Parts: sequence; C-alpha cells; structure tokens
Amino acid sequence: MKATITSAIVLSFLFFNTGTQPRMTAAAVPGELPQEAAKPSPRAGHCLVYDEQLRKVILLDGYQPPYQPELGEAWAWDGRKWQLLPGSGPIGRFYGAAVYDLHRKKIISYGGVSYGTRKGFTDDTWQWDGKSWQQLADTSVGTRFLHAMAYDAAHGKTVLYGGIRPDNSYITDTSEWDGVKWTQMTVPGPGARSHFAMAYNSRHKQVVLFGGVGTKSHNDTWTWDGKTWQQVSQEGPPGRVRHAMAFDSRAGVVLLYGGSVSRTEHAGDLWKWDGQRWTEIKMTGPTPGKRGLHAMAYDAARGKTVLYGGKDFTTGKILDDTWEWDGQQWAQVK
Repeated sequence: MKATITSAIVLSFLFFNTGTQPRMTAAAVPGELPQEAAKPSPRAGHCLVYDEQLRKVILLDGYQPPYQPELGEAWAWDGRKWQLLPGSGPIGRFYGAAVYDLHRKKIISYGGVSYGTRKGFTDDTWQWDGKSWQQLADTSVGTRFLHAMAYDAAHGKTVLYGGIRPDNSYITDTSEWDGVKWTQMTVPGPGARSHFAMAYNSRHKQVVLFGGVGTKSHNDTWTWDGKTWQQVSQEGPPGRVRHAMAFDSRAGVVLLYGGSVSRTEHAGDLWKWDGQRWTEIKMTGPTPGKRGLHAMAYDAARGKTVLYGGKDFTTGKILDDTWEWDGQQWAQVK
C-alpha cells in the first residue's frame, strides 16, 4: 500500500470525486422512458445480478448523471442487447446491494442511498420475481449503504455484511435472509469496513470477501461458511476499495477487477481466487481500464463474466460500456 485510505476519504467517495455532487432531482419512472433506449445510462455504484431463471444478467440502480429516476430501473442483458424491463421498483438508489436467491428464484435487494424527491438512506428489503417488485416488511438490519451481499447456495440464505450508517459510523454485523426474515449472527466478522466486495464460491461452498476500508485500508481475504468468518489470506491483490468480484463457475474461481488502491492510485488489474490463493491474470488486448464503482456478474448460460459502467479514473467520466471476459480476454460489446 502506498497510502492509507481514511474515513474522511471514504466520505469523499460518496460523490465519486467528479467535482460536483449528484443531482437529487425527480425524473420519469421507467415506464416513461423511451423504449428504444439501446442501453442503460452511464452509472456507478450499481448492481449486476445473474438471474438463473431468466438466464440474463440484470442491472439495478446506480448513480446516473444527469438522469436520476425517481424509481429504480431494471435492465436485462442477454449477451446481445440491453432491454429496459417494464414496471416500477424501489426508490432509485446507489450503493445498495443485490443477489439472486437461487432457491426462491428471486432477486433480493437491500439498502443504499436514495435520490429523487425522497432522497436519503434506506433500510428496505425488496424482492423481484422476474415480473414485479415486492417490498418486504423486515427492516431489522437497519439503515446502511456501502455494504455487500452474496447468496449462500449451500445454506439457502442471503448473507449481508458491513457498510456505513447515516452518521458515518461503520457496521460490523453479519445478517442472513431466509426468504422471510433477517437474522443477525452473533459471531465476530472481518471488522469495520465499506467499499469491499463479496462473491459466493459454489465449488468450496463459501462466501468470499476481499478488501474495503474502515479505520484503514484492507488487503485481506475472508470466507464465510454459514457459521463463522475465517481470515484466509493477506496476500494477493494490493488493498483496495470500489472493486468488483464475481464467481466464474466454469473455471471455479472468484474474479476481481479494478478499484482504487489509494486516493491517487487506481487499478485496472484482474485477479482470480481459487480457494487457496490469489493469482494475477495477465491480460492481453483491450481491457476495461482503470475503473471503480463498476459491477460484475457471471453469466452461467454463456460462460462469460459481464462488467458494466463505473468511473473511468483516466478521464473522470461515469461510464456506460459493457465488457465481457471469456476466461482468456476481454471484449467490449458495442
């Protein structure tokens, strides 16, 4: 690490260092958007989730300058084109988290920072069955953002960890969603952190967590087996924030791309975790470049990892590009 990322720097990340704060203005609901729109708008702090039933990658929410929808959008990627899905969802937001519940065949979304006329911090749980959204009653996890979630298929539960409260204090609890309610697990965890990433490794039946920042920046790797957290490595990628991870089930590895190593040093590297160690993947040809606040999901039907959007650290722009990793190289999909 060349620099330590402090809590104050984390707060500056809330507005992506673009020079201006997000425009918290109301806009049209998804049904009023032009249906000929070819792809999602530029955005950062969004979620990508692979829907096993639809066999498509679903994009949710994100900070979208200058367009800030009052209600969240859902887009589907089938490998050829993006499609704006009909219907209104949760309040538009960024810095939330979402997963696909394989057992119940529903996308679960929790928390984040909302915009529009109802801007603020959220403590709501939503589920989407591929056709419509439903808000669920349990808000016991509490208001938070910059947390992460992963679906633990071995135990049939969504795992949520960490994040920040509206008073900028860090959260260190682990909670599980069983389809009906949240249960807080009374076990020690990876400690105070935000801007980290998690992915579920189905080969080893573990949730994998890497990086983030709390009172200091982290380069540690932790796993959750349904009962306990275990720190399994402090070697591999340099400590970072604003990166993204996804599990490549064909190769049996967790992939990590990009992020910020410090306030001034940013990454465009690709790493894989095989359950025991991290190995950097040497890329050839075009790559997504140095970026953070992007999102990734593995498309199991096509055997490709999909990356969308984020912030380009070279130009400072919020992006609207789609990239796919086939296990050998990146390709930008036009």
